[in-house]
Amino acid sequence: MSADLQLLIHSAPARELVAILDLMREHGLRGEYERGPAEALLLGQVYRAQDAVLGLCEEVAARLEEDAPNAVFELWQDPHWSADGHYHAYVPQFGHFEAGCDAEGVPHIGVHDLVQRLSSNPGATLADWMASEGASLLGVAVLAVVGEYRTRQSSGA
Repeated sequence: MSADLQLLIHSAPARELVAILDLMREHGLRGEYERGPAEALLLGQVYRAQDAVLGLCEEVAARLEEDAPNAVFELWQDPHWSADGHYHAYVPQFGHFEAGCDAEGVPHIGVHDLVQRLSSNPGATLADWMASEGASLLGVAVLAVVGEYRTRQSSGA
């Protein structure tokens, strides 16, 4: 089984670009109009590997964090049939965030998981929960950073 795998590098130091490009070549991640492997990395561009084996997203995310630990990236594998897609985002100062997603890489948290986590500490207020476990479950810090990059990219800044 397979689904498209998509990678968006928002920021990376020059010393990590070779490792990122090597990983992209290894897994066939290409820009929309590229016929062959990427020769250079364009920050803010979505690179895609069509029909990637399901689960490859986890391997690529782990390798990116290991080989390019100072890069800011989003990586997702599209939904397959009735199963959610899988989304990963990484921001060095805040760490890794992982969730289900749609085909556009928009992450979402399942209601079941959210209710289970909220009910595990019934005495806590929502503010207390958001100040601890909730912020990491919802990826507040990581998504804020990648959201800023996406906003800058869409405004042409």
